[in-house]
Amino acid sequence: MVVTGNNPPDQAALENYLSKEFEMKDLGSLKYFFGIEVLRCKFEIFLSQRKYVFDLLKETSMTGYKPVSTPLAEGMKLGINQNQGSIDKGRYQRLVG
Repeated sequence: MVVTGNNPPDQAALENYLSKEFEMKDLGSLKYFFGIEVLRCKFEIFLSQRKYVFDLLKETSMTGYKPVSTPLAEGMKLGINQNQGSIDKGRYQRLVG
C-alpha cells in the first residue's frame, strides 16, 4: 500500500490508524512500485517505466532491436502458415501485457 499526500499530519494520522487495523511496515520513501520508478525533485515527482521496459526487453532478448512505428509491414494480412513452427504464446502475452 502506498500512502501519500500533501498534509503530513493527516498522512501520519492515516498511517497510524491503518497500522492499528493492519500489519504494516514503513519502507521509507517510495522508489519503485509495480514496475513504476518514482523520482522526486524539489517540487515535482516523475513516474517512469524505463527500468521495467528495459528488464522486459532483456528478458525477451530484444535489447538490440530498433523501435518502429508499427510491427508489421503495411497491408500485411495475418493468417496461419502451415510451415511455421510453434509460437511462444507466453512471450507474446508478456510483451503485450
